[in-house]
Amino acid sequence: MLIAVNGRQVEAAYLPAVVHLLELLQKKNINISVAPALQQLLSDVGYRVESFVELPKNADYLISIGGDGTFLESVLLIAKSGIPVMGINTGRLGFLSNITLADCEKTISYLLQKKYTIEERSLLKVSGDFLPAGDIPYALNEIGIQKRMATIMINIKVSVNGEKLPDYWADGLLVSTPTGSTAYSMSVGGPIIVPEARCLLLSPIASHNLSTRPLIINDHSTIKVQANTRHNTIIISLDNRIYEVASGAKISIEKASFTVKTIRLYGSNFFSTLQEKLLWGSDKRNVPH
Repeated sequence: MLIAVNGRQVEAAYLPAVVHLLELLQKKNINISVAPALQQLLSDVGYRVESFVELPKNADYLISIGGDGTFLESVLLIAKSGIPVMGINTGRLGFLSNITLADCEKTISYLLQKKYTIEERSLLKVSGDFLPAGDIPYALNEIGIQKRMATIMINIKVSVNGEKLPDYWADGLLVSTPTGSTAYSMSVGGPIIVPEARCLLLSPIASHNLSTRPLIINDHSTIKVQANTRHNTIIISLDNRIYEVASGAKISIEKASFTVKTIRLYGSNFFSTLQEKLLWGSDKRNVPH
């Protein structure tokens, strides 16, 4: 068995626990290959391990160690490979990477015994001239179209399957997957959607029209977007990657033709993660005195 491990910004305080995790795997005769950035961090504390330049195609699993940003990066690493990914959190929130290093022995035990479920997460694919050659056109959470100047709103023209929507006058627009419904979209008033739902979500950012609300559409839809501003440029984001593009740029967004397999260990589910990480339903009146 081969397990690849990705990590890029693991704080020094967590490195002993990361070493312990990798040693547990090695004691079970599991081959390990880590991302170069993580290899450098580990070598700084005297731990030597093989690294990969490109994710090994024969890897059985990819473990992402870090925060949700590292998890998003890990998703791009596995792309169409079908390699399941599991997130271990050393960041702040850890909604996507919801396993802690303190549980590493149980985590490894459950992983090797296949005590987990696979959640297939849909991605978004964007088409447009703004992407440099070789860049990956996919996003797990959302694609954002946003203003660049703080004082100038933008006009966003949108059509879904050729049907024109009313123009958005706003700071921006988010097109999100169900996974992304608990990310940026939630902070602008979008609904929470279970990961397995077959839909996409359009959420305006600071809309200047009170009647403009988030919109849920079928995930087989093709979304065409054109944003215009008095300033020369707008911002397009794919998760945590940002591109500056000319005003009037046209982009097309649709669901990717493949999904990403994420691992959820037994004993955890989407709703328990909502309660633990986002304090969903938390009410101080329910706390015993």
